[in-house]
Amino acid sequence: MAAFSAGAPLAGLDLIRLGKTIQYLLRNAEGTGLEADADGWFRVDDVARVVSRTIRKPVASADVAGASICLDGGRMQVTGGRIRASVGGGPSSDRFSGPDLLFHSSPQARVHEYLAEGALFAPGRGGVRLSRLESAAWRVGHRSFVEPVVLVVDAARARRDRITFTRVRAGLYTTPTVPICHVLNLRDGFAEQASAGGFVVEWTSGAPRIALIRVARRNGATWEVAKGKLEAGESPLQAARREMREEMGIDLPVEHALPLGAVRYGFYTRDGTPRLKTIHVYVLEVAEAFANFRPATSEGIEEVRWFDLAEAISVLAHPSLRGTIGRLVAALDERARELGLAPVRLGGGRGEEE
Repeated sequence: MAAFSAGAPLAGLDLIRLGKTIQYLLRNAEGTGLEADADGWFRVDDVARVVSRTIRKPVASADVAGASICLDGGRMQVTGGRIRASVGGGPSSDRFSGPDLLFHSSPQARVHEYLAEGALFAPGRGGVRLSRLESAAWRVGHRSFVEPVVLVVDAARARRDRITFTRVRAGLYTTPTVPICHVLNLRDGFAEQASAGGFVVEWTSGAPRIALIRVARRNGATWEVAKGKLEAGESPLQAARREMREEMGIDLPVEHALPLGAVRYGFYTRDGTPRLKTIHVYVLEVAEAFANFRPATSEGIEEVRWFDLAEAISVLAHPSLRGTIGRLVAALDERARELGLAPVRLGGGRGEEE
């Protein structure tokens, strides 16, 4: 528990670490002064006050709300000024939380057995073992098998079908069986799709503002980052810049670009064909607060608008982007310091110098 000691300082705005501190306090509230209601909810303002005292650094209510969405797996819930740890005992036992994708290493020769059985199964006891990281699954595969393969499990969709994944340790999960319908790369027509996009940022006010697009979907309109598939011979950064111009109608060059890594998730086309999508995400900095947007209405984009950081995070709808939020804030904070501006904080865009 030393990681959560009262004297542990945060380096800048490390929202992942802040989120873990909040999660720990919610699950160990006795003696902290926090009081939950009958359903386990705490007031966000109270949590912010206790976290500030714990880490000896000012933390705003908006920081608490923002940090809660930086921990993927649905470990905390925030609504109406209240927060609680996810019901069900945490990510190791909560049926509906955890990574969207899990990876299973196997010998090539066993794949036909899985297909014949209609499910992944464990030859011995202990259930099917799955890794949170694809690289970890490949390491296990190369260490254990002559001809390894890594199978990609759409864990998010499997949970909706009442399949439970139990976390046995950091990065490792088990389950009794996984139906083949949830193994993306064993489905007919499977293909991988590479895309790129980014958070378009400007600093003219001295704090970051982010431009997002409002996209009409079958289930309603959502705010998202501009993104799209890579064209032949195009690098991810080139694609991200092009998508910014095409979808937003911005006639400004990107002055500075910062990579935020990639997110991956499974999806299905309208005809039910499985896809594994990789989105390379960037911060795309422009020099002006561009206002004459020309949204690509032919692609279902209804509007483009600037948001401050906290607003942008609150309206972003696509779950695949939640894992980039901590990296986004950290990158903006570092860039603010390079520009000689105040540190970036979620509770209002600018913080006080330490």
